[in-house]
Formats: sequence, structure tokens, C-alpha cells
Amino acid sequence: MSSLLSQQLPTAAAVAVRTADTVSDAVRRRVAERGECVLALTGGNTPTEAYRLLATHDLPWRSVHVVQTDDRVLPEAETGSNWRMICETLLDPAGVPQERRHPMPVRTDDPAAAAAGYAKLLASLTPTGSADVVLLQLGPDGHLASLFADRHDPADPSGVALTSTVDGALRMTQTLPALSGAGVRIVMATGAGKTEAVAKLVDATADTLAARTFLGTDGLLLLDAEAAGPGR
Repeated sequence: MSSLLSQQLPTAAAVAVRTADTVSDAVRRRVAERGECVLALTGGNTPTEAYRLLATHDLPWRSVHVVQTDDRVLPEAETGSNWRMICETLLDPAGVPQERRHPMPVRTDDPAAAAAGYAKLLASLTPTGSADVVLLQLGPDGHLASLFADRHDPADPSGVALTSTVDGALRMTQTLPALSGAGVRIVMATGAGKTEAVAKLVDATADTLAARTFLGTDGLLLLDAEAAGPGR
């Protein structure tokens, strides 16, 4: 698949197992090296089973900071829907300490200030401001996190920015430089609905350039046979 580092697995269930194992190994390795690990997690449907599996791994959660890649800004909600899913499938079952959980501050009357504050938090957790391990999923249109084609600055130095979906929903997201600065970068893609996005990713078309930049040559794309499509 071009210069991408990828692993094609037969089913979505197999992708979930490989994802959980890969994240688990990376977290253990980083804690052993640095004493702590910052793990950035995405929302959506694709990673839910991987999170449930990861919750069964014996990890040093007291040495892990869990942060978000992106979420929807909902002033009336306590937390974003992505964070709620992460808690229900991973953090609560695994018993991750509350002080190690860092949701994006989506309940706010000043989203710009909230985004800047989250960027400062990330900068306080690692020397570079980037997480050690980042897990993302590939959207059907090729987007990662809330980095939609033509709706983000690929060189944005702020660390955390605001953007919007095509229907105008306000999103908070880590920027492409922040996400790409992680030492371990993983993208999941499962199901026939991702086939077109995977094909575009391989061909490096404009609407998947964020994904190509994020993966680079040493990021890992995990996909099932349906997402890979025929002939791959």
C-alpha cells in the first residue's frame, strides 16, 4: 500500500484485537522508558471494541494520562459524546484514576479560551505537547479526529483548535502537528464504508492528506478486508 505501514486483517474483530495489543504494548514501553505515558484517544464507533479489549489488559494506569483527540462542543453537556464513550468502554471498566483522565472542556461559553487551556494542559504533560501514543479512526470521507478537508490549517501551531463539520457543528480538536508529533501513531479503518477513504489514503488525494501526514512512514494503519477493498 504505497509507502504506508499497514496491516490488513480479515475482520473488524481482528483489527480490534490487534489495536488493543498494539496500544497496550506501546503504553507499557513508554512507561518503562519515561515513567509516564500520555495516551490520546478518539471517539466514534470503530474503536469501541478495541477499548473494551484494552480495558482487560493489565496496564499501569496510575502512570498513564488519558487525553482526547477531539470532541463536539456542547455547552449544555457535562462532557462530549466521545469522552462519554471512552469512559464507558475503557476508563471505567479499567479503573483508570480520575486524576489521570483529561476530557476536553467542551462545556464552555468561551470555546477559544477552552481550547487554549487544553493545549496548555497537553504541553504540561509532555515536553513536546504531543501525546506519546495516539489512536485515531479514518472517517468515511478520509478525515482524522476533527481535521476535515479544507477546514483546518495543517501547520496550525496552537496544539488545540476549533473547527466545524459540514453541518456547522462546532468541534474541538488537536491540530495536525500536535497529533503527528506522537511517537506511536495508529489509525483504524474497518467496514465497507471506509473502502473509498482507504483508496484515497493510498493515493494521497487532497481530502486524506491529514491522514497521510499523521501516519508518515512509521505510523500504523490497521484495516480489515472490507475496508481494504478488492485487490488489496
